[in-house]
Amino acid sequence: MKRVQITGKSVRKFEDGYPIVSLTDLENHNDFEDGAWIQLENHGHFVATAYFAKQHRGIGYVLSLRENEAIDERFFAGKLRAALARRSAFADASAYRLFNSVGDNLGGLTIDVYNGVYVFRWENQALKQQSRLIYAAFDRIVGKGFPIVAVVAGQEQAQLVRGDLGKQPMTIMENGIAYPVDLTSGRQQLALEFRDIRDWVKTDSAQKRLLNLFSAETGVVTAAMVGGAVEAVTVDPTNRATTATQAQLDANNLDQAAVEMRTMDVGNYLDYAVKHGLTFDTIAINPPAFVRGKKRAFTLEQDLQTVLEQALKLTHTGSQILVTTTTPTYNLKRLRQTVNDAVENYTGSVSVSTSFQSPDDFQSNVSDRHSESLKGLLLTIV
Repeated sequence: MKRVQITGKSVRKFEDGYPIVSLTDLENHNDFEDGAWIQLENHGHFVATAYFAKQHRGIGYVLSLRENEAIDERFFAGKLRAALARRSAFADASAYRLFNSVGDNLGGLTIDVYNGVYVFRWENQALKQQSRLIYAAFDRIVGKGFPIVAVVAGQEQAQLVRGDLGKQPMTIMENGIAYPVDLTSGRQQLALEFRDIRDWVKTDSAQKRLLNLFSAETGVVTAAMVGGAVEAVTVDPTNRATTATQAQLDANNLDQAAVEMRTMDVGNYLDYAVKHGLTFDTIAINPPAFVRGKKRAFTLEQDLQTVLEQALKLTHTGSQILVTTTTPTYNLKRLRQTVNDAVENYTGSVSVSTSFQSPDDFQSNVSDRHSESLKGLLLTIV
């Protein structure tokens, strides 16, 4: 196993449990080799076993802080056994997250369960190269008889590893609502971390008008309509958002006439809604980190405050704005600051009544503040 020297500054953070290796941790940046399994050292002293990988965060993940621990089937089985024990309360759920990357101490892999089918999402090729060992560990801990699907980052289609998926899309039942999910697709179609938010929306939507910005995969529009909303408008610059919403409404025998679906830039719709004096009882905003629309692009870092300021113009006393993000680098503290900045320019009174985080199956890593999957705030106009 290759030995790589890291800076003295980096030693402490790894020993404290930080799971992600960055290029700035290396004494020599040229030591990076995509896919390599390595030992991190400082002046000849062992710090951690890790692996290098090209990915969206950092250049790799820490595997173990024990110098003599073998990274083998037994190692992976231990991670899966601990994850399974943490999810005992979800054993009867139609869909939940069994394994959550760094939250379960193995960065690079998430495992979701849909009606007994296990979907392995590989964040990088380096860890996927160990799939034989990890599948063997899975069989040892979970069992051999379950269908497995693999999704590799950047690929549009899922790969059937074994078993029979049955007819696709399958139907996931959650809190009395049907959500169609096609496991042959590599795209996420139902954001499982929004389970608690969907429950809240269903409970709180009777006789209300909803505006949904972005976020087709959250299932918020469908939850609102099942909960008795009288009307909903959903706006997203991507065609797949409309397709997903239509499929969800059909699965629940809901009248699509009550849902206005617009494939357009969110900023353009907000300009239109303000100009025409439209108001809504509930506004749900779940923007991506970046999306390119037809006429303008949206960047979370630069544009969320403007979207919130426009959304506030569409409210009345008693209206609520639910703003959420799943972007790792945009934490709850940052979200609060953006909300505060937007509210400063609003003439009315706003209270932040509730904060949302991921449900318990989305285990996070206390040493990595970016590992929390979902951050959300509920604003009430008073």
